[in-house]
Amino acid sequence: MQFDNTLLKYLVPIKQLQSEHRIQIAEQSQMIELRTGDELSANEEHRWFIYLLKGKLDLLGIDKPPVLLNASDERAYHPLFNDGERNTRLVAQAGCVIARFEKQLFNTFVDQELITGEELETVEMNEVEGNLFNEIMHAFNMGNLKLPSLPDIAVKVKKALNSQSTSAEDVARIVSADPAMVTRLINAANGPLSRGVDPINSIQSAIVRLGMQTSKELVTGFAIKQLFNTKSKMLNQRMHELYDHSVDIASISFALSKQSGKLSPDHMLLAGLLHEIGVIPILSYIEDTGLVVTDEAELNNIIMHLRGAVGSMVIRHWDLSNDLFAVVEEFENWQREETGEIDTCDMIIIAQIYHRLKHHQLAGLPKINEVPAFKKLYPGNQDADFAQNVFQQAHEEIASVMQLLKM
Repeated sequence: MQFDNTLLKYLVPIKQLQSEHRIQIAEQSQMIELRTGDELSANEEHRWFIYLLKGKLDLLGIDKPPVLLNASDERAYHPLFNDGERNTRLVAQAGCVIARFEKQLFNTFVDQELITGEELETVEMNEVEGNLFNEIMHAFNMGNLKLPSLPDIAVKVKKALNSQSTSAEDVARIVSADPAMVTRLINAANGPLSRGVDPINSIQSAIVRLGMQTSKELVTGFAIKQLFNTKSKMLNQRMHELYDHSVDIASISFALSKQSGKLSPDHMLLAGLLHEIGVIPILSYIEDTGLVVTDEAELNNIIMHLRGAVGSMVIRHWDLSNDLFAVVEEFENWQREETGEIDTCDMIIIAQIYHRLKHHQLAGLPKINEVPAFKKLYPGNQDADFAQNVFQQAHEEIASVMQLLKM
């Protein structure tokens, strides 16, 4: 049985590859036939993107109601198992055909396309910007570009949660090695990220209340604050501004997700904190090589041209979820219009626009009610007054989350 290549332009995230790479990954794909009652688990299939091509099945997750999925549903264009959800399984309800695409091969093609910089070559750069871009790409090719490491505590929690047998007690034991992290997670469980009735004061109780997946994303989000540092006086202010901006976007995204009931608020928090993560290696490279960039506009242009590609390198380096690639590459693409339901990048785009409106940075901004992402967030309610009311209602939640992140 062969895969129908006409479907490639619809499958997320396969469709983001260049056409020749889509064909190559399809040639290496595997087709599986399932009979009624056959099961597959996310833990066993974690090396693959799994898609439903024919039939129907139930998706079953812990603490989630079962979801019946038909091959004709829009959801079938997305992988059946989401990154990080190792406890999910599927059960075939009728004869099913499943397609497997190897994640490692997909990652290899993404890296190749980033390194060649084919999309970036069409962007006009002056000589200084072009030279720096070439230097950074050369450093990456030679293995000399210093990408930030995911903080150790986040790595340990992420690794622990790859095992189905990991308990809240196990995670609490890891987190307890970092007293500051313990305090922040307990505050999160007692505060705006949970709104529990009874206050708690133990890290294990905090993890139980928040849930394992939420705890993992919060540990990662809280831990990356330490990456926004530099010894360079020239770049120190830039790093502080970058973190403050990321916190603002994270807080807005969290609040809008919670208010609308769309997507995971905790994942939106992480996405907001990471949306400009590509700027950190650029600033670090300038610091380490002793380059002097005295023109603020020149530095801004360098960052604007490089942050998406370098950000994708970081997301790949940390093995984070695939939806974050669109976030780091398209968070200012106001007219981005993907088919289907609202996604992570859409929410970050809306947060960016609200941030700019709040700070009176109006140059180049579209009307919020004309932005495709906002139309998906609130279909049928898109007049300017409604948008203003949405943001006003989110204000208190935004302030609470910002306070938590700046602890």
